[in-house]
Amino acid sequence: MEEIKFSFKTSYWPREMVRKVVAAIILVFLLQLASTADVTYRSVRVQALSPTLIRVENVGPKGFEDRTTFVVQDRSFPGIPIVSSNSSGNDLFVKTQYYTVYVSQTTAPTDVCFAQQSVDVDNPTRSPNYPQGSSASSAGDCCKACQSDPFCNGWVYEPGANGQINCWPLNAWSSTKPTPGRLFGCLDGGCYTVIQKIIVTDPSGKVLYSQQGVGENQNLLQWPSPLSAPSYSILDFPRFFVPAWGPSPNWSPSFPDTNGYDFTNNQNGDFYIFLLGSNLQSYFNSRSEFVKLVGPTPLLPDFAYGTWFTYWYSYTEAEAKDDIAHWKSGNLPLDVYGLDMNWRNTSNDQDHYYSHPNTALFPNFTEWFSFLHANGLKTYFNDHPFPVDWQTSPSEVGFRFGGLSEWMERGLDYWWFDHNWGFSIPPPNVLPVNGWTVSNTNGNWLGLDNAAWGSHVYFESVTQFYKNKGSSFRPITLTKFALPDWRPNMPSIGHQENPAHHRYPVWWTGDGVNLQASVQSMVDCGVHDFKPFVHSDCGGDSRESGGDLLRWTAHCTFGTIFRYHGSDHRPWTYTPEIESTIRSYLNMRYKLIPAFISAGQAATYSGFPIVARGDLFWPDQTAASDNNQYIHLNNTLVAPIWDSTNNITSRSVWVPPGQWQDAWDGSVVTGPKTINVSKPYEQIPMWHKRGSFMMTVDSPALRVEDQDWSVLTLETFPDFTSSVFEQQSLYSLGSASRTDLSMETESDNGVGIVTFRISEAEDQASRGWFVRLHLLPGQKCVSALVDGAEVSVEHIAPVSADATFFPWGGAGTAPAHLAGHIAEVQAPLAKNSRLLQFKIK
Repeated sequence: MEEIKFSFKTSYWPREMVRKVVAAIILVFLLQLASTADVTYRSVRVQALSPTLIRVENVGPKGFEDRTTFVVQDRSFPGIPIVSSNSSGNDLFVKTQYYTVYVSQTTAPTDVCFAQQSVDVDNPTRSPNYPQGSSASSAGDCCKACQSDPFCNGWVYEPGANGQINCWPLNAWSSTKPTPGRLFGCLDGGCYTVIQKIIVTDPSGKVLYSQQGVGENQNLLQWPSPLSAPSYSILDFPRFFVPAWGPSPNWSPSFPDTNGYDFTNNQNGDFYIFLLGSNLQSYFNSRSEFVKLVGPTPLLPDFAYGTWFTYWYSYTEAEAKDDIAHWKSGNLPLDVYGLDMNWRNTSNDQDHYYSHPNTALFPNFTEWFSFLHANGLKTYFNDHPFPVDWQTSPSEVGFRFGGLSEWMERGLDYWWFDHNWGFSIPPPNVLPVNGWTVSNTNGNWLGLDNAAWGSHVYFESVTQFYKNKGSSFRPITLTKFALPDWRPNMPSIGHQENPAHHRYPVWWTGDGVNLQASVQSMVDCGVHDFKPFVHSDCGGDSRESGGDLLRWTAHCTFGTIFRYHGSDHRPWTYTPEIESTIRSYLNMRYKLIPAFISAGQAATYSGFPIVARGDLFWPDQTAASDNNQYIHLNNTLVAPIWDSTNNITSRSVWVPPGQWQDAWDGSVVTGPKTINVSKPYEQIPMWHKRGSFMMTVDSPALRVEDQDWSVLTLETFPDFTSSVFEQQSLYSLGSASRTDLSMETESDNGVGIVTFRISEAEDQASRGWFVRLHLLPGQKCVSALVDGAEVSVEHIAPVSADATFFPWGGAGTAPAHLAGHIAEVQAPLAKNSRLLQFKIK
């Protein structure tokens, strides 16, 4: 190659200019060098993805992984310049403006029979060829037994026990754990990492993160509570590539045996480290980075926020149609009517397949689906899947997708993957539990259990079906939130799951879950699991008293997903008084649909839950982390009562800082403080936050998609003890076109001022507004301007103390008996942005 030379005739340039030019060239070179956001040393790569997100990766069998994986969806972070990096021996130091990363690594083993010392496994599934284990004279012999066994993926050996059972060839396990006296090895080497230690420090040298090897269950998600830790990490393991078509049939020339799924670069030791900071802003910034990295919870279809109904009962078509007639005649809002397992025959293993519909109960399912759709209802089936082959194999993928899509082609809208049955599909690369003829549930491959894997298979199958049809239907499935059936006061770490699991909504908490466990799991999953739609079978597995159903109904109304299931919870089968109260709660739920849809958007784009534990707002308050109460839709304090023994029942409630107005009697309490509250069956304890507003709709429609949103209501609770600024966004039904709203309150010389600014709708929709100002006793609205023009104000007096009252009554309804008046103002239909101003004395 010809040598390239550079020369400058400096005689024509002033010396100072030459110096400046050379300095500039050097500076550009250094800046380019510093702009690199990753450093590779031996078997480890460090990527500075952002000022608060770091990736430390052990090289895989096929090299470093830059594709998307089952867990990681988007690494397109801007990156930050690496100021310097130093390496020596096993040690690597990487320095940025924001942190320094230290990684210690060891030499990667080359022996396929390499064993980790003092290590055993959790939840082992033995190879079917060695159900009791075997005897081996050495670790090498144990490894050879595994190598010769087509079902063996790893092995555990116990030295010093020659002549006894001391070698266990394994098909599957969930994780490893320190265990003196045991050795563990896996055949592909991917379960071992060379990374021995990771330490992240801030510029002052303060340790922000310290990790010794791989922690137990570090590949499962348990996001920390607010401000409880300076950092958190997730492990992408098992790590594998998922093709764009997912579990729908598509021949892949690269990976024909696994439908395009690539498991060949699986490697333990791919860490993502989140620096959580020391305040709520930085904490939520890291949550947003998690959502970007791992992918968001998809938007639900609008109907999903309405009422769902199933009943574990072998309905005939006539009985089911009679049910639907009762929902309609009783003016009971309903959006989803599903069938449990009775849709197909179950004898002689017919429920292993999709081709045995129970025509004795439903002679023509196509006609049944048409009937439901003609009545504005969506529907789903329960499925207990039985495998026909290894997961991702062409035969299993073809069978599963073919069966699911055939029924959706007939008119089924989506599926319920029911993990809770005697059999189920396992995760990839492992045998069904107890063999192909049994396939018991709860299979596990390196921490990926079949609850998460099954959620992927069903959600992505529904997604691909509608994508192939060119439909805009937002996919949804019903799946299990974690392996356990939840029980009261279980530690939240018990429902930690694969970090990808939150991408497959919605989730139920299992069988036999009582109301207290329902509340606790729903609340904690929003914090630790990024799952905004965890819920339980509303009403429970058994039919209890009418009062018990009211307690459940109230909780489900002010929860995430409202889904009656279990025993017979049909409202009209109780007393007329019970049915009437249920109707009132369902009407409240449907009035809040605009707020639910808005909260669902926030859950998708920021990871903030619909049901929020108090410490997401007040992390400095110890009582705020109580999972027996929650903030609903950002503005309503809800504290369900689960004891249904007596009508009037008491419980303690922590009231957060600020002013809170009892939704039932209108009294105001100022927090923080703990109070004791007593309520009858008909009333769930809840309080409106003063200084907030709620978007509601007064449309009487019995289906979400039939609601008329041309006029909406803003239920407003002004607080003039301090200046308040609150923003919300409205997303139109179906189109999700956005309208931004803000409320600002301030006080000027004893006059309270409330200002609403409402943007023009993205879809140019014309919309009117009712503004209902919930005043304190003695207050009055003395002035109201709509787009600069003075308008009249109607003041509505409270109801009497003995009157029946339900919150969220809508335009024209009176407030609770201890509340002040409601000042009601109407802004007529208009397409333009709006400015609404009110003065209150």
